[in-house]
Amino acid sequence: MEGTVPVFLTVDIDLLARSGSVSLTPAAVPIHLHGFYQTCFIYLPSTYHMQVHPSLPTYSPSSPAPSYSCEPACGEQTLQHTPSNARPTPAFVFIKTAGKTTVVLNDQEESAEIPSYGRQGLVNGTICFQNPENISEVVIKVEGKLETIISEAGGKSVKLLNTQYKLWTSRESQSSTCPAQVPFAVIIPTCFEDGDTTRPLPPSFHVMYRGVPSLFLKTSYNIHIIVTRIPHSKVEFWTKKKHISIPFKYYPRTRAYRPILSIPSFFSTIKTSPEEWYQASSCMKTRERSGIQPLEVHLFVPAGRIYALTDVIPFHLQLFGNVSSLRELFTSSLGRVTSADSNRTFLSGKPPECKPVLRVFLLRQVTVEVKGQKSWRNTTIGEGRVWPMPPLLSNCCPSGSSGHLDWEGELRVNQDVDVGGFNVANVQVKDFISLSLAPPCPQSSPLLELQLTVPIRLVTDSWGDTTAMDGGFTGPVV
Repeated sequence: MEGTVPVFLTVDIDLLARSGSVSLTPAAVPIHLHGFYQTCFIYLPSTYHMQVHPSLPTYSPSSPAPSYSCEPACGEQTLQHTPSNARPTPAFVFIKTAGKTTVVLNDQEESAEIPSYGRQGLVNGTICFQNPENISEVVIKVEGKLETIISEAGGKSVKLLNTQYKLWTSRESQSSTCPAQVPFAVIIPTCFEDGDTTRPLPPSFHVMYRGVPSLFLKTSYNIHIIVTRIPHSKVEFWTKKKHISIPFKYYPRTRAYRPILSIPSFFSTIKTSPEEWYQASSCMKTRERSGIQPLEVHLFVPAGRIYALTDVIPFHLQLFGNVSSLRELFTSSLGRVTSADSNRTFLSGKPPECKPVLRVFLLRQVTVEVKGQKSWRNTTIGEGRVWPMPPLLSNCCPSGSSGHLDWEGELRVNQDVDVGGFNVANVQVKDFISLSLAPPCPQSSPLLELQLTVPIRLVTDSWGDTTAMDGGFTGPVV
């Protein structure tokens, strides 16, 4: 038709659906014409059908989740595993009797001589009275202090804990008579205020170094119970207090953040997994005009440098330098290498009169500061075992050439060491892996003695120890 303008129609199908139409012959519907809504008739085939209310798909319940198992089932494997931080709570009690008053502490180890608690430990138990009639108040305190003395500047005492709780008082009780059994439950705080700084509580620790200079350090904790009695009811202002003090050990447990891999040999991993080793290097210097060159010393230890008190710590030692310098250190027959823990000897050959001493050990340094004066003492807390690695340096090597000697070994912490290092208030307790290398006849040898130290941190539990972390309070734990 002349003058006919093409028009694009937008049909509101929803409106058609709401109208209930199934087939349209014709139907008036709104259209969109040049930006305006108009109404016109359009014709749809009578065979066009529209489903007004489509039915929902049929519901089928999901299959049940597989039953949980802590161990991989057939066809499954563990991709990553983090050790559990739970440990079974001890089931025994510690009993302290003072006159007619008995204190029972729960959750203690069997036959424990002194109670012990971990980080945020729960001190819970019962106070039993044989004669509770005259008691007016029962108070419990958890106390802790740090005591230090050095010969250069005297002593200093730092209060770590002094929390107090009223367990029972006649003024606030409905009954005027104290019960024969008073239960209690107190959580040990994790930190204390050191001036303007909040620091974690240090573990129980006690060392005393005699001689000059002398050094004394002790961190102690105890449970203090105060029972107030009124001997005569007519004279209430006259009271008698009974003090019961129970020392306890505080051992906040910590775990290494990575394991020590079971490494069969240093040489088998240094190329493929160098990140598993930490290297400390130094130089064994020579005397002036000695005519020989210094030796390079390389000590390799597991890369984490955080080890448990029960871990076996592997290490590797390498000396590199001129063959003549190596021979000067070990003599032409290589002499022998001694391990300080058992005086074991290594390498073949007749031992000379003067023999070098190669020693790898664990060193603990305790530093105390009082009135601006610092004093420190070192002590050995573990000896290493050392054995040589082939090839050995032989006499056929030219004196002007370079060579190397290698040893492997392992370190263990002494069994009487039960805490790691800490830094609190005026005290620092630090641990090191130390290498001591002394030439034969140090007075006349052109080589000078060497001591190399690697700072480490000792923790109570290894990464893989699944049953050694703190138990105690089952509420929020920091």
